[in-house]
Amino acid sequence: MKGEGQALAHGAVSILNAFATGKGGALSIDLYTRARVRLREGPGKISSGRPAAEDQTKLSVAAVRQTLNHFGYDGEVSGEVTTSSNIPLAVGLKSSSAASNAIVLATASALGEKTDDESLVRIGVEASIECGASLTGAYDDAFASYYGGAIVTDNEARRVQKTVEVPTELRIIILVPDRKRLTGSLDRSQFAPIGRISEIAYEQALRGKIWDAMTLNGLAVSSVLGEDPLPALDAIRAGALGAGLTGKGPALVAVTENGQSDTVREAPSKFEGQIIETRPNFSKAVIES
Repeated sequence: MKGEGQALAHGAVSILNAFATGKGGALSIDLYTRARVRLREGPGKISSGRPAAEDQTKLSVAAVRQTLNHFGYDGEVSGEVTTSSNIPLAVGLKSSSAASNAIVLATASALGEKTDDESLVRIGVEASIECGASLTGAYDDAFASYYGGAIVTDNEARRVQKTVEVPTELRIIILVPDRKRLTGSLDRSQFAPIGRISEIAYEQALRGKIWDAMTLNGLAVSSVLGEDPLPALDAIRAGALGAGLTGKGPALVAVTENGQSDTVREAPSKFEGQIIETRPNFSKAVIES
């Protein structure tokens, strides 16, 4: 056992929210979470240092425990996990998926075990379900966070349905209101009324029209959660390729070509909240030490 490992994984934004149908989609973005795991031989607890919130602490410990169990070390080691991130928490930017991926990868590194990407993504998904950080397992978010790029998935089957090529020069404009929404506060049944709309968005995404899917999905989910659709509509009016609520919100995302980023950025800037501008991410999660 090496004893210490550090890894980094990226956040993402929604193309499709999987709450209504189990079908999802996500685009990785250039915001990240870094995790460091220190392990010691002998039984004991796993603690989470510098926790940002109670649910993040639960996720951190669950991700380490799930990884230890996968490699046959459960009950045989103790240790600590710490994370740092520039992803705002609990706003729909897949901070939980980024954290679970980074922690699982860092734990595998600390154990000195050979990593298998598919298995590690699934471990992170199970950890998210165990601690209540996800209602569906968020396979779409986890996959995009781990591998980068844009994908459409069947979350219930944990299968990628389509990988979508997106231009590297795109800009991602994000409006982050000064409030949070925890996954545990939601019930999947409340999204049943938008099931048909979600299926239409999914069909569009499978045809490669992911920006149309993002807009339709975002407006539909906003209607369920009582979020204002005007920032998204204004962004579309300003030239965004697609815009809408990401995940459970309350953050809104608008995707634009590089040359129109200033104009599109002005639209959500009129509303209350922080503006973050970033790019798509195409890099895999990586072990740093």
